[in-house]
Amino acid sequence: MNSNAFSIKEVAEYFGVSTRTIRDWLKRDESFPRPFKKFGTLRFRREEIEKYWARNTWGKRKFM
Repeated sequence: MNSNAFSIKEVAEYFGVSTRTIRDWLKRDESFPRPFKKFGTLRFRREEIEKYWARNTWGKRKFM
């Protein structure tokens, strides 16, 4: 996870949830970062994922 763009699987691993949960958050949580397509796959911007994490009460962990 050293890139500036992460796959759904990488985001799920970061949050400690399943990829299904990430997809559910995309549908239900308007504040969850929106993905973009890169080479035909959905990707999330690292900065947006970190900001989302910081805004929520789960903790203050950072990407390694």
